[in-house]
Amino acid sequence: MQSHPKPQFASWLIKQVETGQYSGLRYVGPNRFRVPWKHNSRKDCNDEDGKIFKAWAVASGKISDFPKDKARWKTNFRCALNNLHERFKLIADNSKNTDDPHKIYEIIIPESLQMQSSQEDYDPDIYSSPTEYFPSGCDSIKTYIVVVLLEQSNPAAVPNYPGVLAPVKHKNHYVLFFPAPPTHPPQVPTINDLEISIFYRKREMLKTNVTCQHLQLHYPQETQEPSVHALCFPSTDGLTDHKQIHYTNRILDSIQRGLTLKVQEDGIYAYRHDRCHVFASTSDQTVAHPNPQKLPLNTMTQLLSFGNYLNELKNFEDNSGRSPEYTIYMCFGEKFPDGKPLDRKLIVVKVVPLACRYFHEQAQLKGASSLHSSNISLQTSYNSLMELINTYIGLPTAEDSLMFPLIIDN
Repeated sequence: MQSHPKPQFASWLIKQVETGQYSGLRYVGPNRFRVPWKHNSRKDCNDEDGKIFKAWAVASGKISDFPKDKARWKTNFRCALNNLHERFKLIADNSKNTDDPHKIYEIIIPESLQMQSSQEDYDPDIYSSPTEYFPSGCDSIKTYIVVVLLEQSNPAAVPNYPGVLAPVKHKNHYVLFFPAPPTHPPQVPTINDLEISIFYRKREMLKTNVTCQHLQLHYPQETQEPSVHALCFPSTDGLTDHKQIHYTNRILDSIQRGLTLKVQEDGIYAYRHDRCHVFASTSDQTVAHPNPQKLPLNTMTQLLSFGNYLNELKNFEDNSGRSPEYTIYMCFGEKFPDGKPLDRKLIVVKVVPLACRYFHEQAQLKGASSLHSSNISLQTSYNSLMELINTYIGLPTAEDSLMFPLIIDN
């Protein structure tokens, strides 16, 4: 039996990005995507983090040579990516980011795909018409120009293109401008989109995305309110350390109704229901804090302020501040942060507001340069995170539609 031919890496990778089946591999802007890049030596590295690297090992037929060597999978993937510098350009290397290691690449469209006719067959002036010949609102520089020369004596004989016919001052040629297929901005998360990860010491027991205003973390008693999304802590099945199992179960037994996370327009709040102590922080979890924030019982407490996040984001983009802190860590049953490694804590819940991560990535991409041509910048002052999200969801407008010219003879 013959094996399947090795696919072209560029087209294969773009297809994988579009499927959305790999955690952390997704578009972050027009023709830009991110690749998860967690180092294999990290204690929190799991099979999901290297899934795309293994997929290429399988697709390229190399998996049989090193069926369990994760480092080789990643090396082969990196080499294939770096060798295609004419198709992929590294925009941001965030592989050292302790919270979310990844790299961001830009897809470079090769000239061969721009469907231009050979210049030796036609008047070269046609391919460099001055901007004055383009209708208002058409950007001749940023648009991929499709040129087709038709031997028609009457422009009206051209098929019914939904465009505008305009004369060009070059040998009685005409240019027909018609709208390109609408382009949409990448999906912008709402403030209710959260990524939830639960760790028992260094082992990730659960990772999921939820969209809700109220999320209850419980074990095993959940709320009866239909408007509350319930998420149960995993059992200790699968753990092998008997002491860890014993102490983890002691904490789980005291959680019961646990706590409720509530997303509001000004931030994310927590309400602790039971006797299990919970400590929360968005700061560096490896640095001991003199007064760790213990969530009071039966009291709504703010864990993250969206207003503070927006101020930190603007300072970060202006290069006048550090990266904004928006990842919430909650430690159940143990004081935190106390300077001890996070992976030594028995139960930790990590909450990432996906909208905060999205706009952080946009800032890393130099703001407006990675956004739509309407020149919206993260440096603009917004009163709330919701206002910023709504601004992005509204893109693109009809006035910003790209226009492609079609050259015809008269």
